[in-house]
Amino acid sequence: MESERFNQFVQLIESIHKSVNKIKLSIAPTLGVKSVHVFWLYELMAHPTGLTAATLAAKSKIDRSLISREVEELRERGYVEVAGGGGGKRKNYNSRIRLTEQGMNLAKTITAYAMAAQSAADAGIGEEELAHFYATLEKLSMNLSQVAEKPGALEQAVV
Repeated sequence: MESERFNQFVQLIESIHKSVNKIKLSIAPTLGVKSVHVFWLYELMAHPTGLTAATLAAKSKIDRSLISREVEELRERGYVEVAGGGGGKRKNYNSRIRLTEQGMNLAKTITAYAMAAQSAADAGIGEEELAHFYATLEKLSMNLSQVAEKPGALEQAVV
């Protein structure tokens, strides 16, 4: 029974992930940005004082070097500004990335798309049910992160 539950869990999470990526891929061209930019602009809107490239990389679970390259493109297009930080090679990782007014307007449009997707996904599900779901999903995520960060933890549990 447990293996069936794990398989179902993995399949559902992968399906959700693919659906979210499809949504990002479908709206990004209409907004004139890459799909990788969509989450970043949305996330930066929630942090008006800005985020460092390192923080943005951690939140989006991608390599910091990709953030640096892509943020430069967003900066050139007038969506973000990069300010502060230390000197040397790590300057870009420690600098704060903030939305410009143009970037804020685009992020508001992205938010409208996100809210429409959320409403469609939440259809027929009550607020209490959603609250329990997200609380449980957060616990599952934390638990799996702990397992993933402990080398050998699974081998010890299987033995």
